[in-house]
Amino acid sequence: MGLILWIDQNTFASSLIEKVFKKKGLEFYTLPHARDFLYLVDDLKPELIVLDVQTLKVDEEAFRNQYESSELLRNTPIVLIGMGESLDYIQNKRGEISRTLDPFGVPELLAKYRG
Repeated sequence: MGLILWIDQNTFASSLIEKVFKKKGLEFYTLPHARDFLYLVDDLKPELIVLDVQTLKVDEEAFRNQYESSELLRNTPIVLIGMGESLDYIQNKRGEISRTLDPFGVPELLAKYRG
């Protein structure tokens, strides 16, 4: 099981989910914003990116510029937290999950979306 890159401005929820992953010995990295993270995609080569739609909306132009400039990012599967109707440019979207997550069930939930 490869690295999950979790991008969510809700740092409390992200840190709780990170603890669940780490306790299970799974790779997990979290960011509170969607700007200037392309270097992490290049360095870490995540298996899956989980992206909160509200967090993305804050930095959407920066995210879109990174997305369009990186073949690696365009080929990395993305799961959105929340609804992303206006995000049609994300071609590698694997699915959407609800904000009401059980942190202890997230590793199993994400397993079905992996590459």
